[in-house]
Amino acid sequence: MAKGKRIQELYYIRAIAAIGILIIHATGSFAVRSDFGTRAMYLGIFLNQFFRFGSPVFMMISGLVIFYNYRSMDEFDTGRFLKKKIKFILVPYSIWSALYFLYTSYIYKIAINSQSLLSFIRGLLLGENFSHLYFIFLIFQFYIVVPFLIKYLANAMKEKPLKVFSFFFIFQGIVLVYGYYFKDSAATGILSLFNRYYWKTLFSWCFYFIAGGIIGIHYDSFVKFVEKNIAYIAMGYIITTCFYIGQVYHNIWLHGGRDYYEKFGSIRPHTMIYALFTMLILVWLTRRMTGSFNYLKDFGTYSFGIYFSHPLILEELKRLLIGYFPSHIGYSRLSSLVLISLLGLGITFLLVLLIGTLEGRWLLLGRVPKYTLRKGKKDRGFITVDN
Repeated sequence: MAKGKRIQELYYIRAIAAIGILIIHATGSFAVRSDFGTRAMYLGIFLNQFFRFGSPVFMMISGLVIFYNYRSMDEFDTGRFLKKKIKFILVPYSIWSALYFLYTSYIYKIAINSQSLLSFIRGLLLGENFSHLYFIFLIFQFYIVVPFLIKYLANAMKEKPLKVFSFFFIFQGIVLVYGYYFKDSAATGILSLFNRYYWKTLFSWCFYFIAGGIIGIHYDSFVKFVEKNIAYIAMGYIITTCFYIGQVYHNIWLHGGRDYYEKFGSIRPHTMIYALFTMLILVWLTRRMTGSFNYLKDFGTYSFGIYFSHPLILEELKRLLIGYFPSHIGYSRLSSLVLISLLGLGITFLLVLLIGTLEGRWLLLGRVPKYTLRKGKKDRGFITVDN
């Protein structure tokens, strides 16, 4: 089967998801460290929760792109696929892991010795050298099983999409409900191991990947469904968003503080419905952006590099600005939240575009086109399975 045309709106969806992840990391400290009851706290919590769709949407896009391009093993070369993933994802990941290891060693004055190097290797294998790097450990689990999914599941995703969708929704839902409500911190053995790592395994993310794959296989029909039912989808999105964010504010009011705020990360069962509705809205919205908002498209094209680099920029901004100007910049100030978020977005974007002008950009940014400032250049990238 011939591959379909490029899905231009995916650039914009990636950009919005990447912005969302950056905003989550920019506002987290404001959500939990601002003085209770300040405007910085309330806005920090709102933004921190509103953008929780970021990582699930990225996972849906990953599944969408793969199954949009490959629907049978006749179209898929396992060796070539994994070779490119190793070159354009694992190599940049390893370099950024080393950079974050050196950065944290410098900031926290940790001596680099045999013990810390062993810790670095362990962190490299499990995506633990900085908080956001778990996603590479996670996504590579899916890349490893992709050949099996294409061989044994793609036909069912094509012929019986609702059944496949429902199965993975229920399966992942059970895992997340267990982790959110019933996980036993005193468990031992295999259950203890599962409790520790389940949140960054394919068991807790398979629904997003498969849902994206089903969308990719049926993309034209999916778009028609969204366009036809956008009023109902928008209503569902508004209701879901109100409940999703409202749950957090209700918990704060109920307990009189933020002691339980760590329970409201992205890895919770409620996010499944919220992220799915958000994906539908984003498809409808970004289809109206194509051909315009070129810098937003660039942000999506280079979103992989933005994902890697933004925590470093944000940590330095917080450390320097709050460290040097404590009387003017702090976690309880609304202006500081806005300043750090905007500077984080701008500096990260400029840094990645600068790296994007280099010949060896793939070492830090993965497989992306060379960035130029030539006017009239309409398409700087492409959406393929190799991105």
